[in-house]
Amino acid sequence: MKIPIFIQLLEEFKTYCYEFYNNETGIYPIATKEEIDNAIFKYITRERSIELQFDSIDREGVRSFLNK
Repeated sequence: MKIPIFIQLLEEFKTYCYEFYNNETGIYPIATKEEIDNAIFKYITRERSIELQFDSIDREGVRSFLNK
């Protein structure tokens, strides 16, 4: 994956996670923007056996870090 494409996908994924988890208007209001950013960072930098797809599976992975 080329870096500029990765950055674009990452930004779109962050927006996707904010829509679900932000503590003001999220579908599941459980975290601040800063907490979501930290969870995304932890999720994307961990070792994995599959490639990031920036889909609902990855979003749920971020949620697992928010619930810790």
